Amino acid sequence: TDTAIVSPPLLILLEVLRPMPMSFVRQAMLPAAAILLMLLTPSSADEPLLAVDDECTAGDGQCALNALQVRATKPSLEPKDVALEEEELEEGAAPVDEPRQEDDLPQEAVLALMQQNSSEALGAEKGIHIWHYALPCWYKCQGAGFCDKYCGPNNACCHYLASSDPPECHNVQFWPVRTFHTCVETGIKGGSDSTSGGGNLIFALNPALMKPSTAPLLEFYMYRVHSDENYGPENQNMANIAGALWYLHNEIVWHKGLARSGTYFSTAKTRIEKFKVRTRATQPLWNLGMNFGVVNAFDITKCTGPYSCTNFKEYGYAVGCESWSNKASAFPHSQWYGKNKYPGATWYSLPGTCPSRGLGQKTRTCLQHEPGGACGNSTTPTGEGNCTYQFEKVGEVSINDLEGLQSPTTFQAMGGLEYNKQTDKGVHMSFWDGKEDVTACQKRIDTLTAMFKAKYPDLPDLPDPECDFNQYKFYHKR
Repeated sequence: TDTAIVSPPLLILLEVLRPMPMSFVRQAMLPAAAILLMLLTPSSADEPLLAVDDECTAGDGQCALNALQVRATKPSLEPKDVALEEEELEEGAAPVDEPRQEDDLPQEAVLALMQQNSSEALGAEKGIHIWHYALPCWYKCQGAGFCDKYCGPNNACCHYLASSDPPECHNVQFWPVRTFHTCVETGIKGGSDSTSGGGNLIFALNPALMKPSTAPLLEFYMYRVHSDENYGPENQNMANIAGALWYLHNEIVWHKGLARSGTYFSTAKTRIEKFKVRTRATQPLWNLGMNFGVVNAFDITKCTGPYSCTNFKEYGYAVGCESWSNKASAFPHSQWYGKNKYPGATWYSLPGTCPSRGLGQKTRTCLQHEPGGACGNSTTPTGEGNCTYQFEKVGEVSINDLEGLQSPTTFQAMGGLEYNKQTDKGVHMSFWDGKEDVTACQKRIDTLTAMFKAKYPDLPDLPDPECDFNQYKFYHKR
């Protein structure tokens, strides 16, 4: 946990509680700590759950790399009458370092428990639904997945950014802790619905998508331009380094006041995340000689195109790519063909669970019929319709560091601008000068590549794969 974001009273309490047994901390000390926090910690007004959302909202075909702008949801109060006998799993079945509830918990969990109990003492939190907040759940829930009896109705036991967890863990927007499996709100509605929300997205009618493919396994890096919020990359768009920089240059950094917002979202971008991914094409896609399908657009985790996302039925939940090196692969954003001067710039899409429905509208039935492409309980994609990719976050670089911006406050006070589209240069900053200068674009690519290499020297060098998507072959029936 970054102690820079923790209030001074909380740090003092943490130091006092650190040597004490966890059971004593929870039962005896936390209520008193909560009361003290109530007196020492200033309150803040509630923020809305969703900010104005991504570039695809307008539906005008101009959407770029979308990024779901979700503010952290609030934790829940654990019901006092919940009692559950622990059902042990075999020791070998649990992930490495998965704690039990009676273990001494990491500092992150202690902080989360203190903050949750502070909210309880204040009586200010309403409508919150996570049981056994910030506690380990793997053994109580017999592994990852829905765990209504321990975590609460429609809640699950999940681990942050664990692509091998089941589908219900792949749309979580708030994590009490991020270092072990804990109870979370899934955002999934209970019960069953009459339809899965778009039968054209169900691929099970194609026998070729129900078995492993003969396509090669690819391993490479994807990058995401992201805010300070924490949620997985499914049902979102990704990029290679050149594609991420093009997105920043074309959509983000020209907004005044270091807003770093987009046309249709307001939460500022702050960092560039790096993920190691493994992908395998489905057999129908590989039969066309392609490792990648079309880049799908997503709006609040709902697939919005192209062509109503009917590609999932024919090709499964294949990873998509788009580049502007030729017309065949420059789709669905063909308006930038010939205008994107970042060499090799590529965008990707990772179709996730229940893409026919948006955030808060997904159901258990939809998860069963539209499982997405992340490989649950597997680290090696098989190329089946529901197992086309696996991911692992391996690093990040801040945008301030990339630009060499040491004092944003001073920069703004001096009238600084990251980039001005009219003059094609910044004010008191030169990093983004020359949007259509190929040499300048390549220099920016080399700079970011070198920064990741210096910060994470042990990561292997993995070359970008060719974006072999061909819109004419892919949509040959149109």
